Amino acid sequence: MITTKSYKQIVPKKEGAPLYSIENYERPSVAADCAVFGIDTVEAESSRFLPSKVLKILLVRRGEEPFAGRYSLPGGFLRRGETIEEAALRELEEEAGVHQPKLIQFGTYSKEGRDPRGWIVSCAFLALTKTVGLATAPGSDAASAEWFSFSFDEENKMITLTGQSGEIIIKTSGGTALENDLAFDHGQMIYDAFMQLRDEVIHHDIIFDLMPEMFAVSELKQPYETITGTSTSPQNFRRKMASKICSTGQFVPTAAHRTSELYRRK
Repeated sequence: MITTKSYKQIVPKKEGAPLYSIENYERPSVAADCAVFGIDTVEAESSRFLPSKVLKILLVRRGEEPFAGRYSLPGGFLRRGETIEEAALRELEEEAGVHQPKLIQFGTYSKEGRDPRGWIVSCAFLALTKTVGLATAPGSDAASAEWFSFSFDEENKMITLTGQSGEIIIKTSGGTALENDLAFDHGQMIYDAFMQLRDEVIHHDIIFDLMPEMFAVSELKQPYETITGTSTSPQNFRRKMASKICSTGQFVPTAAHRTSELYRRK
């Protein structure tokens, strides 16, 4: 064990000379990027069927180089005086009009060459929102924002993002995203974010952060199974959730003149 006294003997300090100077080290730029997930309601073509609850992810179309015109996750650079969480929240509001989502940091990306502009380290966040409204602030480096339907092929470990402008495919191998049409290394971020979301839903009930205050069990079942890659009967799912939800005593009309009971998280 090295005591304070022995340390001073080992590392002598010159009078007035600091042991450390920040100027002796190169410093990267720091960015915050966010994988924002939400649940959207897609109405059925016939009133005989229930609306679908669809998992979606938020992408922005870049308005500036590098990768102008390509899609990326919303994000931007850390400003002096901000925390990295504050930077993430600011960028989400500026680029997409997403206000105060739940944030979970899931990774740091620092591989050389990941950004053609230079040495840039990105702190990546999983963000969950209960709304799917969008607005891009004037002056943002994002040209527009769009929600893409998210699906994950369990067998081929492939992500498909479907939006108004078409599909984006992210193929993976051994947990690594292969070359794709997204900007930077955001295909890898999206894969990692989804794996983090899956873990959080299975082990920490974070599915409720994607749901409105009151919901039908069927509305909870669809996104839960999409995220976890599981499938079970309505009866078994209801039993699985019994200890986590409670009835509100309220009912809403559903398909074919039926009603569904509304629940909330305990």
